[in-house]
Amino acid sequence: MKSMQEMHEKMRAAKTPAERQALMAEHMKSMQGGMAMMDQMKTPGTQGGGKSMSPEMMGKRMEMMEMMMQMMMDREAARAPAGK
Repeated sequence: MKSMQEMHEKMRAAKTPAERQALMAEHMKSMQGGMAMMDQMKTPGTQGGGKSMSPEMMGKRMEMMEMMMQMMMDREAARAPAGK
């Protein structure tokens, strides 16, 4: 989570399109790492009616999903031409 937050801050701090473009590959790696972490958070048996995810784990998962959504929105905003 911390590395995703740091990457998000780097993306927001980038002032030029060239700086943003240089961070895009690193940003994608961070996002993929976050998705892998979310897969690991899944509790075995939740789909088959087994024990469900703890409220604490569910909260962490939701927090991570919100952060990733914000990162994607910021990434798309960085891609858009300045005039739009």
